[in-house]
Amino acid sequence: MKPIPAANPRNRFSSSLVEYFDDLPGPEVELSLYEDHTKQVLAENDSPDLGFRYSINPYRGCFHGCAYCLAGDTSILMADGSTKQLADVKAGEEVIGTASVEGRRQFVPSLVMDRWATARRAYRVRLDSGTELVASGDHRFLTPEGWRYVIAPGRNTRARLHLRERDSCLGPGTSRLKARGLFKSAPRDVSRSIAGGVASVETLGTILPLFDISTQTGDFVANGVVSHNCYARPTHEYLSFGAGTDFERKIVLKPQVAALLREAFEKKSWQGELIMLSGNTDCYQPLENEYRLTRGILEVCAEYRNPVHIITKSALIERDIDVLQRLNAEASVGVSISIPFWNVETARKLEPFVTTPQRRMKTVERLASAGIAVTVNIAPLILGLADRDVPSILEAAAAAGARGASLIPLRLPGAVKDVFTERLQAGFPLAAEKVLRRTREMRGGKLYDSRFGARMGGEGQMFKAVELLFHQTCARLGLNRAEGHRQERTNTFRRPTDAHGQLRLF
Repeated sequence: MKPIPAANPRNRFSSSLVEYFDDLPGPEVELSLYEDHTKQVLAENDSPDLGFRYSINPYRGCFHGCAYCLAGDTSILMADGSTKQLADVKAGEEVIGTASVEGRRQFVPSLVMDRWATARRAYRVRLDSGTELVASGDHRFLTPEGWRYVIAPGRNTRARLHLRERDSCLGPGTSRLKARGLFKSAPRDVSRSIAGGVASVETLGTILPLFDISTQTGDFVANGVVSHNCYARPTHEYLSFGAGTDFERKIVLKPQVAALLREAFEKKSWQGELIMLSGNTDCYQPLENEYRLTRGILEVCAEYRNPVHIITKSALIERDIDVLQRLNAEASVGVSISIPFWNVETARKLEPFVTTPQRRMKTVERLASAGIAVTVNIAPLILGLADRDVPSILEAAAAAGARGASLIPLRLPGAVKDVFTERLQAGFPLAAEKVLRRTREMRGGKLYDSRFGARMGGEGQMFKAVELLFHQTCARLGLNRAEGHRQERTNTFRRPTDAHGQLRLF
């Protein structure tokens, strides 16, 4: 991975700030991995909606390094109709963003939650209206067809939706930003505001200091164009890191997770409860290929005969079939492979960096052939988009040897709502409103219901019909039968003895 210039904003939880003179890029930094020496590796869950009490997360952080940033002199439309340079915008101020009002995207005031700087390779976007924007390649602008990145990654122009010549960019345009308060007379409907068509996108051939803000609505107006913000970077500050390049190059993992788990198993209070891998992140994400932390966890569980259940989308789990078989012989192990879609094109738009549904089903087949209790998790169920795939997924799962299946409707807590809506509108502009309407029907009029007992289920005629179809298809295919869909046992836990058969004194 190539090094990048260091650039971080002030951490809200730190009293110090590092700045570099004359706005020049800071020293280059490479990927750094940090050891998390947390003694308590077992996270305890108290939600009645989840079928487990304990989970382990061996990895924290992401090195994909997406940066949705603009040049510091970009004009930002403030809530009072004035403009301010992006570099001067501060947390707590109000800008203009967009939100869905009665099914239509409209301009609304939006509170700035955070602002930060970074240094990225810069590109110039020219519109036929004369507007110019300098942004990173990962920045996104709103078009009538949805959000579009500035460029495609590398030479793969099909990897993600990006700006092309003659694409229209939505926004009030720069002419309305030249006079204070003039924006107040502009149309409130975003779809009626065209800032201009894309004339060209070109690289500036250099790395520049760039800025971004995080807002309540997830977007803002930059040089008259509706612009997407970044939502994830500020969370890195909870780890005492910065939200800029620290987010991209400082990754936290738990290298001693296996040893710490062994210590936890030695405590008298541990009774051999089921452990879930993982509670938050996929335990078979790419770093696992090198660090093998998940495999280490499984080896300890096999040694102590502690039951485990794994949820993943990755084919990397096939590497550990040997230890899964060993664990299954002494205790029990279950694997759930998440397959929410069967149509490849649909999956690619909403899960662009995950293996195809058909490849994941091959993993189901290989696990089943190895004697592992494997199920298919149709999650999230997206009404209006993927409900038609339910019978196909279940039929393929039964043919692959899956013992059962589960159905979990779409959940959109917090910032997930904005991310999902943006990707949905970009990939399925014609179906987006129908999907969001179906989701609200399923959630009692809202996109998410956080109440215990409600967030993992659904309501409404459409959801009940799909749920009935799911259960009837499972019954027809023999999935979820009590004798074949074995539940993990919790009475197999044993602390191992030493080579002479002597139990540990302490």
